[in-house]
Amino acid sequence: DFGEYAVIDGVEHYFSKEPEWYWKIKPPTSGDELAMSKFLVQNRVEVDATGIRREFPPTYTEIAYREIALTFGGTTIPKGGKSGKPVAEGGEPILKDDARVEMIEAVLRKMPHPMVMEIWGAIADCVPTWGPQRPKVSKSQTLNGGEETV
Repeated sequence: DFGEYAVIDGVEHYFSKEPEWYWKIKPPTSGDELAMSKFLVQNRVEVDATGIRREFPPTYTEIAYREIALTFGGTTIPKGGKSGKPVAEGGEPILKDDARVEMIEAVLRKMPHPMVMEIWGAIADCVPTWGPQRPKVSKSQTLNGGEETV
């Protein structure tokens, strides 16, 4: 127990097109923050056809996969998708709650990209500094006699 620093419970994100399924997002720990920091600075090296080695930072999608994997807390997406037995009826989920990062990322690679981006967007909604960048909310000029935010 870390008192006022205690990690709160996870958030269940219900999918917009499959509302009976959820993806549970657990708050990242300090260890998860460290793992993400290392992932962002340890560039990958690729060798082109001429033998020249180049370092590349992680792509937008690789960052999404890693953040989703590090915050994974469980899901009710059934193994076999829509044709699988629902988890609520005793079916097996596509991922176990304690799945390793590599396994989670492998499953994410098989999912439709909009579904992955929906999960990543949900992370941005509940984990400050994680998930896709959101536009900053700021005060704009006075419109029609009142303040508007954009």
